[in-house]
Amino acid sequence: MDKILKKKEILRKCIACNRLKSRDQLIKITIKKTTGEIKVNPDSKFFGRSAYICKNDECVNNAFKKGKFFKILHIKQDDNIKEKIRAVLEK
Repeated sequence: MDKILKKKEILRKCIACNRLKSRDQLIKITIKKTTGEIKVNPDSKFFGRSAYICKNDECVNNAFKKGKFFKILHIKQDDNIKEKIRAVLEK
């Protein structure tokens, strides 16, 4: 009668390839609504509008094509964000 309760895996969608993956397979980019601060892979206490990208160069490049990334997050184009994401990929 004992049932082992499995924790349901939380899936998120990559904005570039539209594949569903677990959070640890994706890079999370969040914009804090009150300050406009952009954070790559924030902790769970950082709330705001978020987007997820796969941890590969192809998806990062596709997310920035035609400003798709900036449209989803409702922000102006900023090349520094792409640099921050690339730094996470290199780790």
